[in-house]
Amino acid sequence: MLRLERVSAASVPENMENSRKLCRIICEQLGLCRRNLAGGRQVTGEIQEDQEILVFFPIRKILSLVLGSLVVLAVGACDITPQEAGPAPARPAKLLTLERASNQSSNSLPAVVRSVRNTDLAFQVGGQITEWNVVDGARFQRGDVIARLDARSFQAALAQAEAQYTNAESEYERALRLIEEDAISRSVVENREAQLQVAQASLDTARKNLSDTVLRAPFSGGVGRTNVEQFQNVAPQQPVLVLQSRAVEAVVNVPASFVLNSNSIRYFNVEVELDAAPGQRFSASFRESVGQADSSTQTFEAHFGFEPPANLVVLTGMTATLFFETEDIEPENGAQGVAVPLSAIMAEGDSRYVWVVTGRDKVLERRDVTLGDGVGEKLIVLDGLSIGDTIVAAGGAYLQAGDRVRSWQD
Repeated sequence: MLRLERVSAASVPENMENSRKLCRIICEQLGLCRRNLAGGRQVTGEIQEDQEILVFFPIRKILSLVLGSLVVLAVGACDITPQEAGPAPARPAKLLTLERASNQSSNSLPAVVRSVRNTDLAFQVGGQITEWNVVDGARFQRGDVIARLDARSFQAALAQAEAQYTNAESEYERALRLIEEDAISRSVVENREAQLQVAQASLDTARKNLSDTVLRAPFSGGVGRTNVEQFQNVAPQQPVLVLQSRAVEAVVNVPASFVLNSNSIRYFNVEVELDAAPGQRFSASFRESVGQADSSTQTFEAHFGFEPPANLVVLTGMTATLFFETEDIEPENGAQGVAVPLSAIMAEGDSRYVWVVTGRDKVLERRDVTLGDGVGEKLIVLDGLSIGDTIVAAGGAYLQAGDRVRSWQD
């Protein structure tokens, strides 16, 4: 089918050069035929402005050419396709293959070093310090003189008390002789006896006050802190220094779960390691514990005594770590499970879960778990995991389900 259209040569744009080239290409592709209307002969050469031409458009050929062009464009477009993204690389992770939980576990608690005996010393009487044998860190043996007060007024009081007692004693003895001669009444004797007792009490007080002007070490130890200086006036019962024994202890805050299960757990291999001396551990033994929980931490204070070597100066306030091992004497209801590091347990609301490595591609799968009671570096999983499962032991917070992982050691 052909479409016939009459075209005037005068209607061709002035810029004919590009138009002729385009017309020539179309004619060659579509078999376009131009004929003169008057003579019916084929037009060749330049088109004159006074000529009219018949342009035959073979519609079927046009459609074929257009469709072919579309197919070529479509095929070309199909060839320009983005490269398909490959699988995400495996992420390194610390992996752990689970084993059956043991009834023994290793634990540690932060500790603070304190002296077994830590006492504030004070004079029982007031006065001016005239002798002061103290510097921070000084050590005393039991009974050594630490300080003295000005004792002149106390010596005078003692002399007066002695004189009063001597007088009261002589008056009482005189009354006893007179009562034998029936020269005085029994009431006079009783009055002289009471005066003697008062004088005796005053003498004892004066002697004690004079003795209290000397401050002695009640036990062997070192000076932890001083609060006064020589020649300073102090009041009775005013603390002047802190005396600490050489024997030390590690004080820890024990979680309630340890206390609750203490009857079914055996503690052994208890050792103390000072933070200032890493790698050196000293055997420790339980001394005492507080029977009431701390109101803020809900933990119980426990004291473990230890003896550091002579070449180390261990003072109150140093930090340490208490290491110990526990063994379940009677496992609760025979419960068995798998031991999982605390770092492997993830939390979401009230649920607890771990990342389990599945398949040959090591793809992560979330697995909800049920935990047993206990504290420490490892927890017992009662349900959700099996012996032989491989889990992510650390860094699970940065992973998600479907991730591929590999051992960080590979």
